[in-house]
Amino acid sequence: MQLGISTFCFPDTDLPDVLRWAGTSGFQALQIECPIRAPSGLGRAVPGRGGDWFAGGTLQVRALDGPGRDALGAALEESGVRAAALAYWGNVLESDPERARAAVEHLGRVVETAATLGVPVVCLRVGRDPSASLGDSIAEFARRVRPLAEQAEGAGVRLAVQNDPRCGAGAPGVEDQPTNAAFAPELWEKLFTHLRSDAVGLALNPAPLVWLGVDPIAAATDYAEKIFHVQAKDVEVFDARRQDCSHLRPGGGWWRYRLPGLGEIDWRRMLDRLAEVGYDGAVVIEHDDPVWQGSEERVKAGLGLARRHLAQWLP
Repeated sequence: MQLGISTFCFPDTDLPDVLRWAGTSGFQALQIECPIRAPSGLGRAVPGRGGDWFAGGTLQVRALDGPGRDALGAALEESGVRAAALAYWGNVLESDPERARAAVEHLGRVVETAATLGVPVVCLRVGRDPSASLGDSIAEFARRVRPLAEQAEGAGVRLAVQNDPRCGAGAPGVEDQPTNAAFAPELWEKLFTHLRSDAVGLALNPAPLVWLGVDPIAAATDYAEKIFHVQAKDVEVFDARRQDCSHLRPGGGWWRYRLPGLGEIDWRRMLDRLAEVGYDGAVVIEHDDPVWQGSEERVKAGLGLARRHLAQWLP
């Protein structure tokens, strides 16, 4: 297993600089974010590097021309860090047909870019149509993504579906409701039944499983063959607050995401089980910890804490 980071916690730091810092800080792999459009104010031409191929810590696949690919390859080689995954978190089940079509097209562009760059995994979400049931959302996702799964399988790229429910995220009218339909094992079964492809699996994130009441170690055991990517995030649970608002209020402030080692997860057992079931891919820290945010220096310090904690149980 290779220890890495996701670039999403560096919105204001140029991607080549993120690569250099990751390499000098002891990380081995990156999950590179590929949004459908550049974060506001961050895209700009980079003389001698192929133009607007990055914006902050994100990769702009629409602008990744030949010189940009060469510049990215050179930056990766110089840093000594490998691109373990590209990630796009758009909702292909948008109720607006144009937005949904754009999300599918961009996901296809990310898959094509991964194949061109030799990146083995593309991370994504099922998303959800707020007007549809979870099962119907998964079935429609499978219908829309099936051509991309075939494209990925032919190109040697694997699609890793994340399991964070993202309750209420960016979806008016669905407060405290999951906006990503593949958040629990029974829903993974529906996904793999509707979308039968060796190229479709999981980007396993144990943190949301914990607050949802699912044992992440048991899930890793049961779905070992479908784990294509691992996202290292922890979670802190406040029992007294949950006593007031209940499990049905996931947005009620009774839990928060933390860096690995600062929450409930036993990472020694988690990483040992992943090794036991034969997982040998990247373990990528997703920094969503409010305590270690606020400046680039605090973000880097937090990532350093998490790296030291996880590295104890990685060869």
